[in-house]
Amino acid sequence: MTEAELTFLKSQIDKVVVLETIQGDRLLAQILIVFDEGETPDLFCLEVEPGPEGTYIQKGSNGHSLLLSDILTAQLPPSA
Repeated sequence: MTEAELTFLKSQIDKVVVLETIQGDRLLAQILIVFDEGETPDLFCLEVEPGPEGTYIQKGSNGHSLLLSDILTAQLPPSA
């Protein structure tokens, strides 16, 4: 992850982004926290899916913690 992508993620708190991981997974995620300090920098997010009229609906009841080193790209969703 580049410094620009990290800055982008920090600017997207409570917003939805598309995350692609180094494992090849892609998910729509509402970013809750970006923690870029310590030995295991990570972020906490909720996985979402498109809902009616441009909204997003949370998938499941659990959040996800992803290591920043496991994120290949972060970008706005196509409809944004």
